[in-house]
Amino acid sequence: MGTAIAPGRQNWTAHVRCKDGDHTLELQERELTAERLIRTSRKHSFDPDTDVDWDVVADPDRFYLPPAMVSLYETPLWDRMTHRQRVELSKRELCSILTFGISAELALMGALISHAGSTRYGTAHWAYSLIEVEDECRHSRMFARTVETLGLEPSPVPFWQAPMARFLALIDDPMMVFAGALVVEEYTDSLQRVVMADDALHPLFRQVARIHVIEEARHIRFAREELKRQVVRRSPAWRRLRAAGFARGMRLQLSSVIHPSCYTAVGLDPDLARRVARLSPHRRRTEQWLISKATRFLEEIGYLDGRAREIWTKAGYLPA
Repeated sequence: MGTAIAPGRQNWTAHVRCKDGDHTLELQERELTAERLIRTSRKHSFDPDTDVDWDVVADPDRFYLPPAMVSLYETPLWDRMTHRQRVELSKRELCSILTFGISAELALMGALISHAGSTRYGTAHWAYSLIEVEDECRHSRMFARTVETLGLEPSPVPFWQAPMARFLALIDDPMMVFAGALVVEEYTDSLQRVVMADDALHPLFRQVARIHVIEEARHIRFAREELKRQVVRRSPAWRRLRAAGFARGMRLQLSSVIHPSCYTAVGLDPDLARRVARLSPHRRRTEQWLISKATRFLEEIGYLDGRAREIWTKAGYLPA
């Protein structure tokens, strides 16, 4: 199943048995990971209120997302749209992604607080869990202010998201929490790394993306290290059961990233546009790429084993 956690060991390896063979995991002592992340947080944290130029002037012809990242790119609907419609769709989809990010971060904050409540007070792991909550509070405020600055309202939140967030906080299952955090953070990180490097895009979100990428790097490290420890501790049957449930939940979550109101705002039929985006080979490849770092890692640690892999593949997030 795995290797027991031995006190006093800084680094060790563990073996996870999967249907496709054993996986060897390199692990680091929990407190050592947290201490390093706390030091990084002290050096590289930002205040969005002062570190973002909120007065930057908008250019109506500049995209907010790279065109290739817009859901309808390389479809017949995209070909029929004007340049201004495409720009507006990129803005609307950006705001939808930011709204999704806020919902995901609120769920993560609740789960992290619950996790901290079941962790020994005063440890570095406990302290960093709360530091990450502080980071996510700033990120949610930053995303909301970005949407407001762009003159829009947050996209409607699916009715099931709030109950799901309360459920995650209630069950206090670190395996589910850190796997979910990893997928969402890797998804947004991949997108924002492209955005922050593209001078042709609107400068406001490029600034926001830069801050988020720098601070999320430590969140991704925290999630990866903790998820490895959770996987090692669980039996193969329990891990596969949780991995399959997680895959179903993430399929639902990721399908809500782009809200149909984005299409309505640019004069498109939302049902038709959603169907076109869902069937687009380019969009499928883009979504696979956006979470490829996360799915590669989940595969490396044995969290795409069995039924979980089938669900991810059927949803289009893994190549068939």
